[in-house]
Amino acid sequence: MATIQSLRFEVDQGRLIKLDLEKNVHILTGLIKLFFRELSSPLIPWATIEKLVDAYDKISTITDQKQKEKSIETVGQIISTIQQANKDSLFFLLEHLYAVSECSDVNQMNIENLAMMLGPTLSWTEDLTNMTNMTSMMIKQNNVVGCLIRDCKQLKIFNK
Repeated sequence: MATIQSLRFEVDQGRLIKLDLEKNVHILTGLIKLFFRELSSPLIPWATIEKLVDAYDKISTITDQKQKEKSIETVGQIISTIQQANKDSLFFLLEHLYAVSECSDVNQMNIENLAMMLGPTLSWTEDLTNMTNMTSMMIKQNNVVGCLIRDCKQLKIFNK
């Protein structure tokens, strides 16, 4: 953690070259996770995650491919409600994660692993009263992030 904090300090001071010099992927990933955790509000608002969970739950029951593709439009409409800066950052991140997943045979980071690693840092709730559903909601949240990675190119078309 000290190395991550040190790198964070360097980046905060504008010394971005330090990012290019760092070769440890775990430190770079830790820095990304720290960045998202320290945002004053999540990249994906919690209310949006809840809507996306419902939308993807419905999509998972559809067997007809054309109907499934049409349902992705609903996901696009949900994402369109996010603030523009968050949406731009989200799509940049999703496209990068998709590219990482395309090398999963080498890096072992398939979409599910990427979603599990970053999902909890992209959205959170301030309501801690309902802790009984926290585990199942985290699983659903990670599933949504995985679906967003998988569908990012299609979703970006709906959000231009």
